[in-house]
Amino acid sequence: MRGVALALGGGGVRGYAHLGVLAVLEEAGIPIRGLAGSSAGALAAAAYAFGHKDPWKVQGKVFDPELAELRQGGSLRALARVFSALRRPALAEPKRLAEGLKGLFGEARLEESPLPLAVQAADLLSGESVVLRRGPVWRAVLASMAIPGLFPPVDWEGRLLVDGDVAEKVPVRAARALFPKVVAVDVSNPPPKEGPKTALEAALLSGEASRRRLKELALREADLVIALEPPFPIDTFDHEKLPLVYELGQRRARERLKEIQALSRIRLKDLARALRLAP
Repeated sequence: MRGVALALGGGGVRGYAHLGVLAVLEEAGIPIRGLAGSSAGALAAAAYAFGHKDPWKVQGKVFDPELAELRQGGSLRALARVFSALRRPALAEPKRLAEGLKGLFGEARLEESPLPLAVQAADLLSGESVVLRRGPVWRAVLASMAIPGLFPPVDWEGRLLVDGDVAEKVPVRAARALFPKVVAVDVSNPPPKEGPKTALEAALLSGEASRRRLKELALREADLVIALEPPFPIDTFDHEKLPLVYELGQRRARERLKEIQALSRIRLKDLARALRLAP
């Protein structure tokens, strides 16, 4: 069977690049046999699976203006929210994000997806990866995007779920469960070139370093990796960069298009044989 499954990684606004990648594959006639997404990748995977392929429409539905305010961080209101959040479980209120996701997906359920779809979240208490295949799409994506500290965890059948990036930034294993040939799309920023200036920066960088290592281990299991490789770091909530990341996604997919086409044509028995012979 021709085609590939895609593992779409997290990265905030950089996740809109996934829709650019998918647009190129669709144009090239490469069958998409499954989509697995984490965090922003979960939003992109679900949006594409349910026919929402326009990144500007997706942005208009789910972008919360409060996040832009938090990103700027310079206003007294934003600073007051940061300090008051020290006594609350989350910095932002997810109501607007939840309403936006409900508006985008309505009552659709994961098991109703026209394409095999998996949304990856993480168990806040155990750190385990949790792959969601059934349930309301909007709530699954909300759980996968629940960045710890920024958004509160989502209660899902007795488990507290948070951002899928906590467990596996690019959900290659979840994609492999949908279809044996996996293209992973990594929309991470390049590693920082300078060390931390404050204790808070040091704590944040240590978490990023750990997730970067987990991501590298996951990417080794993919058959092919598309890396966004932005020309400069793009902030997680900088929605002004949406056109840039979408175009970058298209460009990176076109650069690897011949390889993706070749992978999509490999017969399953040949792939199984190659995996058995792999060291």
